[in-house]
Amino acid sequence: MLNLRYRGLRIVPTLSAAREMADLGMMLLDVQEVLESGYSAPRLRRKGTIEKWLSIGKKTYNVVLVKDHDEYLNEEIWLIIHRGRFSRKSIK
Repeated sequence: MLNLRYRGLRIVPTLSAAREMADLGMMLLDVQEVLESGYSAPRLRRKGTIEKWLSIGKKTYNVVLVKDHDEYLNEEIWLIIHRGRFSRKSIK
């Protein structure tokens, strides 16, 4: 099992986020890159929710996280609830 962390907490995807990552051909390492190299999204989310964006070429990748508690590991984790990609409009 990969032990990838963000701000000291383990990163774990939900089932739907794992499917989104698979559809995009992404792995947890890519999520960690977006979180560490990306910037905060311009829209507001609920308190305790983090959304980061990373622009590469004409595409922007986003990750949405919430803090949760994993009963099995008995520790606080970052739970990935969404992973996406969208095109940016060019300004002329």
